[in-house]
Amino acid sequence: MKKTILKMMFVGILATALTTSCSTQLPGLTKPTENNSILGKWELDYLATNDGKSLVDSFPDGAPYLNFVSNSLLNASDGCNTLNGAVTVKGNEISFGNMAATMKACQGVNDYAFNSKLKGKLKYSISDETLTLIQGDIAVMRFKRPTSLAGTWVLEEFIAKDRSAKTLDQRFPNKKPTVTFQNNQISGTNGCNNLTGGYVAIGKNIKMGNIATTRMACDGVDEASFNERFNATNSYEISNGKLVLYANGVKTMVFGNLKQPR
Repeated sequence: MKKTILKMMFVGILATALTTSCSTQLPGLTKPTENNSILGKWELDYLATNDGKSLVDSFPDGAPYLNFVSNSLLNASDGCNTLNGAVTVKGNEISFGNMAATMKACQGVNDYAFNSKLKGKLKYSISDETLTLIQGDIAVMRFKRPTSLAGTWVLEEFIAKDRSAKTLDQRFPNKKPTVTFQNNQISGTNGCNNLTGGYVAIGKNIKMGNIATTRMACDGVDEASFNERFNATNSYEISNGKLVLYANGVKTMVFGNLKQPR
């Protein structure tokens, strides 16, 4: 009788253990997540031996990127031409095969510095939405997930050179300046006149180009200060839904998100 009871208890414990193991994860095992997956698009944020130039100066036509379609197929851009080819992603290593490329000629693009790194076998790591490619023990390139700069932004804070106590309403009494970034084109208003132009954003670096405005006169609008600060912008960050612009490390403007493109 005792043996029968013990057998029944053992079977019950075993069934409970099997049920539990099927519904929970074993210690030490982690499920793959989107945060540590290499799949998807990554935009260049750092390039070793770039001749001291900023990335926006080295790639004036736009940010180079890697787009891992799968663990065996890569679509990419070197800032000029589109690349496609085979890769092998295994463990913490990437092996690059022969890449087919379009044959467009682009002036002032340092595509060789980018393409020369995508050869042979490299180690990689992913941390904090950052993909780092490593050759030996040297980080040769770093990539970030694409930013959400695209969209329309409205000015919420303005820090002029005069550092006066003027409020935003006093500087821009008619309407708040807004800017829209889309496909390397800028449009918007400086609180009085419409503005248009181009931009290149790579990593946290941004370069405005050929910003033109209409010529309407508006009394009491500090558009000159806005234009000066906006044209001097060379870096940015997006934090807590706000777009912050900097000129040589100095914060100059903060924009709130008005709408994102569909």
